[in-house]
Amino acid sequence: MSLSLLATTTIPSASYSGNNPLWRTNKSLQPPVHVGKRVAYTLCENKQTKDGSVESHVIDRRNVLLGLGGITTATIGTQGMSAVGAPLAPPDLSKCHLATDDESKKKVNCCPPYSSANIVDFKPPSCDEALRVRKPAHKLTKFEVERFEAAIAAMKNLKPDDPWHYSQQATIHCTYCNGAYDQVGTNTLLQVHGSWFFLPWHRYYLYFWERILGKLIKDDTFAIPYWNWDTPKGMYMPKMYLNSKSPLYDDTRDKNHYESVLDYKYAYNDPNPVGPQIDEVITTNLCHIDRMYKESKRHPALFMGKPLRAGQPVPTNASGSCENLHNTMHQWVGPPTSPYYNMGNFYTAAHDTMFFGHHGNVDRMWDLYSKFRGEKPEFKDPDWLESAFVFYDENRQVVKVKVKDCLTPEQLRYAYQPEKLPWADVGRKCKKLKKTAKKRSSGDSMKLTPAADFGSEPRILTETVQAIVKRPKISRSKSEKEDASEVLFIKGVDVKSGSAARFDVYVGKPIEGLAGPDYGEYAGSFVKIPHGHHGSAHAEHKASLELGITTLLEDIEAEGSDTLIVTLVPRNGEVTIEGIEIELFTHEDDD
Repeated sequence: MSLSLLATTTIPSASYSGNNPLWRTNKSLQPPVHVGKRVAYTLCENKQTKDGSVESHVIDRRNVLLGLGGITTATIGTQGMSAVGAPLAPPDLSKCHLATDDESKKKVNCCPPYSSANIVDFKPPSCDEALRVRKPAHKLTKFEVERFEAAIAAMKNLKPDDPWHYSQQATIHCTYCNGAYDQVGTNTLLQVHGSWFFLPWHRYYLYFWERILGKLIKDDTFAIPYWNWDTPKGMYMPKMYLNSKSPLYDDTRDKNHYESVLDYKYAYNDPNPVGPQIDEVITTNLCHIDRMYKESKRHPALFMGKPLRAGQPVPTNASGSCENLHNTMHQWVGPPTSPYYNMGNFYTAAHDTMFFGHHGNVDRMWDLYSKFRGEKPEFKDPDWLESAFVFYDENRQVVKVKVKDCLTPEQLRYAYQPEKLPWADVGRKCKKLKKTAKKRSSGDSMKLTPAADFGSEPRILTETVQAIVKRPKISRSKSEKEDASEVLFIKGVDVKSGSAARFDVYVGKPIEGLAGPDYGEYAGSFVKIPHGHHGSAHAEHKASLELGITTLLEDIEAEGSDTLIVTLVPRNGEVTIEGIEIELFTHEDDD
């Protein structure tokens, strides 16, 4: 597998030469551009006029793909959702109220120090502005680390009530994630997690944080680092964050992980991988990312999260695979015991500087995903594109931003330094790993066990649950797979008191109607971080987990099976499940 990283007009072309490992050829996954040719969807290009002069103009992918005449229709490729003309509006700043730390059940003040500000419309940066290039944290030079530390120190040394102050900036995450605002005109809490807003909101959050830091050190090229946990050398806490004398340090992190490799399947208090386990964990991590991109390529809601429209409560929707994976890093970095401050709890997560490095890579994952899809917009729906948030910017203004203005980093004049993508070439290692696991389990026992339907009643995951689940269609053709994704749907996920929780999901092929000796293939996980979305005036709602299994079924040679064995393995927290189904989700029209 190969996933090419597209160039922008301002990153040195040498980074994208034919010798770069990113430009391995694989036509099935390569975006429709070639090395040396102009990228179709860069932000700023030069256009030659009839008189021979050159003028700057802007091309962004929403205009290219939705038509310059404007957005007139909307289609949603998510089962049961339809466009209702309800984009999310910015909150009423004058109506901020106490938020909730869902783990401690305490009311907390996350209101910003501005409640009657004059809100102005955001203007994307000029094409003449220098491009900020974000680099991997573990590759920063000593000078670059010191410059980052100086910027953080300057932010921490401001007056506590300054909107630029480190704590005020950190509190923004609590404001939008723990229920400090209601959606305008409703008593439904405003929440950006658990839906298609997760990625664009955090993109803007990092964007303004980065520019404020640059302003503080008077450097308009300053770029924040990202923690690239998708590469073997990056699957450790970057050393720059572990110096106890540095302003980047946070003492609440799990110190047991300071030297340990990151395991994407981590649950609280798991032992650290050692010896040969380390290489196996790294390979398993890479295989997980490989599948995440493959399964969601044609159905963006699986990667981005399901639609959320004004007036809808978030927990009725579902997080995308990118957000679920991101939750694991929060749990792994933060402390393993309640109340999980700082990184382990959304209320306090942004108080740890590593949060921004982590989210830098989350944002990069979205950038790679959009390029993987050929820069087609994930959703053509105005309810996504026209949804808006407010932020305090580097010019000390409160600005209203819209999703449609952040569809690519280049629109905001920043980019990610190109890096080798080891997960893009991991196919053979994944197959070898599966054979080893299968041989290991069959060596233990070849005993087959009966499997029954999940049933009509909710079940608490106090122990592993195995259920036989009927598929909607077997032996689908290539064209049928291009038209619709096969999705495993875990319904009515209810976490006790909204606290932290995790369960893993495996899919196996029945053997004469019975479950085999192992769980089958790992399909994904439900991972929840403590955060407040409930209140006395707000009804509680259950979440769901949707996992693409189209390529998974090819891998386990189960395309011809009319049923599957689905195994739910509880890892931590008290979780109740209402049911398990497999559905076909029709893709949006890509034209």
